[in-house]
Amino acid sequence: MKRYLTPLILLCLFPLSLLLIFMAKSNPTTLTALYSERFNQWVVEKLSQLTGILPFSLFEWLIYFLILMILGYFGLTLYQVAMYPKTWWSIIGRFFLHLLSFASLLYFLFTILWGLNYYKTPLEETLQLNLSPRSVEELALLYDYLINQTNETRTQVFENEDGVFTINETISEIFKRAPLGYATAATTCPFLGGDYGLPKAVFLSDLMSYTNITGIYSPFTAEANVNVSVPKSTLLFTTMHEMAHQRGFASENEANFIAYLTCIAHPDVDFQYSGYLNALNYVNRALALVDRETLITLNEKLSDGVRRDLNDQRDYWKQYEGKVEETFTQMNQTYLKLNGVNDGVQSYGRVVDLLLAYYEPIN
Repeated sequence: MKRYLTPLILLCLFPLSLLLIFMAKSNPTTLTALYSERFNQWVVEKLSQLTGILPFSLFEWLIYFLILMILGYFGLTLYQVAMYPKTWWSIIGRFFLHLLSFASLLYFLFTILWGLNYYKTPLEETLQLNLSPRSVEELALLYDYLINQTNETRTQVFENEDGVFTINETISEIFKRAPLGYATAATTCPFLGGDYGLPKAVFLSDLMSYTNITGIYSPFTAEANVNVSVPKSTLLFTTMHEMAHQRGFASENEANFIAYLTCIAHPDVDFQYSGYLNALNYVNRALALVDRETLITLNEKLSDGVRRDLNDQRDYWKQYEGKVEETFTQMNQTYLKLNGVNDGVQSYGRVVDLLLAYYEPIN
C-alpha cells in the first residue's frame, strides 16, 4: 500500500486546485493584489530569470522528454502485461494511477504558477476603460486612425527585395530589444514592469506553424516561447503577447491588447509598426462583419507596403492550412473554455472593444 501513497497524495492536488479556482473566482480583487501582482513578482519573475540563463527553451525540450517518457512507460507496461498476464489488471491500474497522479501534479502547478490569473480583475477595470457598446461609425473611425498610423510607421521600416517588411538583425537581438516596450509602458502602467527572462525561440518553429500557433507561454518554466518562422510583422507582436502572459495576463484578448500597447510604446519603429498592423487586422475583421462597404472604401487608403505585408501574412498561413491546423484550433478553443473564456477563440474579438474604449477620445 505504501507504494501507492505518493500517487494518491498527488491525486488530491486536483480537488485542491479546483478549490483554489473557486476561491479565486469569488475574490478577484484580492486575487489580483496578492497573487497576480505580488506572487508573480516573487516567484514567476525569479523563475523566469533562472530559466532565462539558458539560451534555449527549456519548456520545449521538457515536452519532448515527457513524450518519450510516457511512450517508454507505456511500452514497459505492455511488456509487463505480456510477462505477467495473470496480474494484468494490477499493472494496467498502476499505469493509469501514475498517469493521473502526474496529470494532477501538472494541473496543480499550472494553477498556482499561472492559471489563477484567468480570474483576476479584468484589464478594463484596471485601466478604467469603459467597454460600453460602440457604433459602427466609431469602429470605422478607429479603423481609419489605425490605417493612418500603420501607413506612417511603414515608411520608416526596412523591407526585403520583395518589398516586404523585414528586420536586419538576428532573432536574439530582436528579443533583447523587446523589453524596452514594457519598460516604456510601465511608466504609465506600473503593473507592466518587472525584470523577466527574455523570450525564447521555439526550435521546431516551422512544425509549430502547422498548429496555427505563433507562441506559447510555459507556466512551469515562466518562459515566453515564440514561433520564429512567422513573418516579421507577426513576430514582434507575438513576442510582446507572450511577454504579457509572462507578466500574469492569462486572457488572450488582454494579452493581445497589452501587446499592442507595448508595441506602440516601444522606442523602435519596427515594433510600433507591428503593433499598428496587427491591431489593424483585428479591427478589419470586426468592421467586415458590420459594414463591408465602409471597409472597402477605407482599405483604399492602405499603402502599397502595408498591402504587401498583409498579403505576406496571408500567404504564409495559407501553406499550413489543413487537418492539423483545424485540430489544434479546436483544442485551443476547448482549452480556453475550460479556463473560463466562454466564447473560446471567438473571444479574441474583445480586443477590438478594448481598443475602442482606449481610443474613445478620437470618436
